Amino acid sequence: METTPIQDQLANVSPVWVVLIVMGLTLVRLALAKIKDPWARTVSETCDTVNFVLILAFLLIRPFVAQAFYIPSESMESTLLVKDRLIVNKFSYRLSNPQRTDVVVFEAPPQATGGKSGVDFIKRLIGLPGDTVQIKAAKLTINGETIDPHPELSIHEYLRSRLGLKDEDAIKIYPDYLLINGAEKITKEKIAEMLGQPGASVTLTPGEVFVNGKQLDEPYTREDPDYEYPTDGTPLRLEQNQFFMMGDNRNHSADSHQWGPLDNNRVVGKAVFVFWPPARIGRIR
Repeated sequence: METTPIQDQLANVSPVWVVLIVMGLTLVRLALAKIKDPWARTVSETCDTVNFVLILAFLLIRPFVAQAFYIPSESMESTLLVKDRLIVNKFSYRLSNPQRTDVVVFEAPPQATGGKSGVDFIKRLIGLPGDTVQIKAAKLTINGETIDPHPELSIHEYLRSRLGLKDEDAIKIYPDYLLINGAEKITKEKIAEMLGQPGASVTLTPGEVFVNGKQLDEPYTREDPDYEYPTDGTPLRLEQNQFFMMGDNRNHSADSHQWGPLDNNRVVGKAVFVFWPPARIGRIR
């Protein structure tokens, strides 16, 4: 079983423990107050310094300004990778409202965690209060016949299997070609050949997200969605206190298309900066 790194344990230590430590150091400071020896003064000053840092970092900055988080899953690839460490600004949304396409940390609703509370998720904000949201699945059609893979196999999995790609290869679907891992293009003519039907007519339909009837331009997604939402084909209208959250790794994300809209009072803050590992340092877009 993978253990939690010590820096993450420290970053998420309970405020109760911080208060107890501060109280303990304060008692030590008071006990040494009447001792005139240099060592006692040094220990007392150290206690004061540690208390100041603990109070500033854990009782003021972390609850109200900023906090470090780490990424535990692949749901935000390729924007955020597993084990990325990032800074979340908890103050910005006190001054302004969240905006569409912000990457947001929030307390997951009970229906997303099996009833467990206090679990933080990170997703991209797609729908704002009052918006309508609809998701249309990616499709592959050959000679006018839409390919319907095995129920447990998505279009992207089907394409990886038939085109000889690896499980970790990302496919984005465009009307005229497939884009593999953001670099290699496979034309429709080549797709027909690789599927054993040279000369066949191939139609590629990208998976799309529509907000207020307009398709979103989403260069940050890893792949197109392989699902329809809502399943009855009627766009969902968000209430005045609701957001619609989605992972950038659309087909590997437990998000609003599974557990519904998010109440806006669950928002923790905006993810702004990756600080670890060094090769990944930079702003989150």
